[in-house]
Amino acid sequence: MISKRSVIYFAKTSSRLLISNIDKRYYSLSNDVPFLSFYKNTMGESFPEKKLEELKKTEPNLSKITSDSLKISLSILNKFDITPEEACHNPHLLCINIISLDNYGEILKECGFIKILPIHLIRYNTTVKSRTISHLKKEGLIREAANLEETLLDIFQEWPINEKSLKKFSDSTTNILTIRMSVLERYLQWRLSITSEDFAKYCKHYLPLKHRPMSDIRQSLELAENVIKLDRNCIIRNGCIISSDPVNTKLILDNVESLAGIDIKEAIKMVPALLKNNYKALLEIQDLLKEYQISEDAQRRCLRVYCMNPNSVRERLEDLGGMKEYKILSSNPRILSIVVHQRKVLNRLLKIQSAKKQCFSLNSLISSRNIFNSYMTSFGSKVCSRDITILIQTTLNGNNQKLLINNLRRHKYWLHTALNVIYENICMLKRDFNDKVILENCHLLLYPGSEIAKHIDSFKKMRNGQTERTTDNYSNLNCTKFSDSQVLSLVLYEIERNYHFSGDGIWTNQDGLKEQFTNKKIHIHK
Repeated sequence: MISKRSVIYFAKTSSRLLISNIDKRYYSLSNDVPFLSFYKNTMGESFPEKKLEELKKTEPNLSKITSDSLKISLSILNKFDITPEEACHNPHLLCINIISLDNYGEILKECGFIKILPIHLIRYNTTVKSRTISHLKKEGLIREAANLEETLLDIFQEWPINEKSLKKFSDSTTNILTIRMSVLERYLQWRLSITSEDFAKYCKHYLPLKHRPMSDIRQSLELAENVIKLDRNCIIRNGCIISSDPVNTKLILDNVESLAGIDIKEAIKMVPALLKNNYKALLEIQDLLKEYQISEDAQRRCLRVYCMNPNSVRERLEDLGGMKEYKILSSNPRILSIVVHQRKVLNRLLKIQSAKKQCFSLNSLISSRNIFNSYMTSFGSKVCSRDITILIQTTLNGNNQKLLINNLRRHKYWLHTALNVIYENICMLKRDFNDKVILENCHLLLYPGSEIAKHIDSFKKMRNGQTERTTDNYSNLNCTKFSDSQVLSLVLYEIERNYHFSGDGIWTNQDGLKEQFTNKKIHIHK
C-alpha cells in the first residue's frame, strides 16, 4: 500500500490531485497567480500590494507557483500540522521544492522535534547546521531529556543492539547534521561494509544523502537489495542508489515496464543512475526516441540518455538533426552517445575543422581526451573502420559485415576517405544502381564523387549507343551488353588507370575536400 508520502509524490509526477485533510475552500484558485487567490480565499482579504513588491524581490519564483504545486505543498505542510493560515503568513514555504519540503519536515520529525514551525523549514539549513542541540532544547523544540543519537539509532530496528555504539556527543557543541551523518555512516558500515572513504565520497557527490530521511535510506536499500536484486558491490559503487528517493523508485518499478526492450530492473542494474530520474521523464524520453526512430539497439548501447531531462534530449535531437555529420552517423548503433555528449562533440568538430582534418568518426568525437588528442596530433587523417562499415552496411542493406571489411581492406587507403564522401557517393549511386551492385563495387565509394559521376555518364552513353568510342580500349567489346556491375567496375578501372592501379586515384581532384564539414557555422549550446 502506498503511503501518504507516496501519494504526495504521485500527485506531483502525475498532476493528479490526491489531497486529503485540507479544506476545499483553499483550492478555489482562479487568478493568474494562484498564491494570491489562495491568500484571499484563506485570509478573506487581498495580499498587501506593498508587501507583494517586497516579496517578489526575495522570492522571484512566487509567480511561477502553479495551482497543483500549491496544493501539494499545502498537503505536505498539513502533515507537520502547519495550517494554510500559517502558510499565508510565511509564503517562502510555498517556494521550497516540494520534495525538499517533505524531506526537511521528515528529518526534523525523526530528530524528535516537538513542534515543527514554518521558520524551521524555511531556515532548515540553519536549524540543522548552525544550532546546537542545547540551543534547540532551550527553545523547547526537543525534549530536554532526549538523546538525539539514541533517537536516530532506534530508527534502524534491523541493526542489532549489541553492534550499535554511542559516540556520546556533547549537546553544547554538536548540531543535528553532525550526529545524523555519524549515525548514518556507522549504519552503512554495518549494512554494506563501506569504508569511511566511501561515505565521504557519497556525501561529496550525492548531496541529497545529507538531507534524506533515515527511513527513506532504509527503504531505498530494501528496494535495491530485495526487489531490484542489486548486489552489494554495485550499491557500494553507486551512491545514487543509497541517496535515491524510494517513492520515486516504486513509481518507476510500477509504471515503467522496460527501457530499450530491457526489463526495468535489469536496466537499473546496468545504469543505476536511472533512479535519479522521474518515472514520467523515463516514459517521455522513451516516446521521444521512438518519435525520432532511434532503434532499441541504439538505446541499449547508451541507456545513459534516460538519465537526462526530456526537454534536453528533445532540444539536442533537434539541434543535431540539422547537422550533416549527425545524419551521416545516424545509423550508427552508438548514435545516442552524440546526444549525451553533445557539447563535447560540437567542440571536437570545431577543432577537427580548424585543423583541416579530412576525416571524422564517431569514435574520435566521443572518445577519451587522450585518444582524441592522439588523433589530432597524428599524421594524416583516418576514419574508424567500424564507422565506415556501419555506414555502408546500413545504407545499402548489407548483411555480411565480414565480407565487406575484407573487400574494403584490399584498398590500402580505405581508412583515409572522409565519411561524408562515402555517404554522398552512396546517395549518388543509389539513384541509378541497386544496393547489391554498389556493395559488389564498394571500393568505388572511396573515390571523388565528381570523377565517379563523369565516368558513369560516359559508360551509360556508350551502353545506350549515344556516343562514339574515342578509345581503342573498348573497341572489341559490345558496350550495349554492359551490366550495372560491369559499368561500376570499369569506372574504377578508368579512375585508377593513369595511376598504375596504385590506389592513388583516390586523391584525384579533391580540391577543398579537407574542408569536409558543412560550411554552416557550428553553434555550441551551453
